[in-house]
Amino acid sequence: MYAIFEAKGKQFRAEPEMTLTVPTLDAEPGETVTFEQVLLAGRDDEVIIGRPSLEGASVKTEVVRHGRGPKIVVYKMKRRKGYRRKQGHRQGFTEIRIVDIDFGAGRSVEPPKAEAPKTKPAEPAKAEKPAKASRAEKSVEPAEAESTAEPKAEKPAKAEKPVEPTPELDATDSARELAAEAGIDLATIEGTGKEGRILKSDVQKAIKAQEGS
Repeated sequence: MYAIFEAKGKQFRAEPEMTLTVPTLDAEPGETVTFEQVLLAGRDDEVIIGRPSLEGASVKTEVVRHGRGPKIVVYKMKRRKGYRRKQGHRQGFTEIRIVDIDFGAGRSVEPPKAEAPKTKPAEPAKAEKPAKASRAEKSVEPAEAESTAEPKAEKPAKAEKPVEPTPELDATDSARELAAEAGIDLATIEGTGKEGRILKSDVQKAIKAQEGS
């Protein structure tokens, strides 16, 4: 058994003996507060919906205590104006305990809605029969297309011959220029850069090694 009621512009779900935190109420701890704006209620397998609220329904609560929420800091600033403002805030609340839920005179809306969809789906079933027949006719066409596609599968084999991977050396522009001046083949140099990239320093090491030999 539960109910959804409105308090201080907010909606809350209430169940017997449940404790809720709502905006601050004008009541002392131990006093009883009744909320009459019940929007929806449910018990067993029945759901009662208000339009907009249930007539005669109410949620009876007892005030447990008053408190304040965690502190938040509000900071304001205006550029080049010398304006600075810092302010703290703690939102107040009231803790209540659900004592009783009165459903009042409400009507369940679910049974009428559940009966309407049962008769409507029977009509689309007639439209499915011609659709199945058209699919059976179309299923013959792919079989013929497969038989004609078999000899055409030999043509892609000819296109595979001209495709040859051309390795490219990854090197910086300065490294290429220095290697061209020194007459060194970049393929003989092992790159120390990222992902084996040949750097200018790698070419300089190769030149020194060539001069030392």
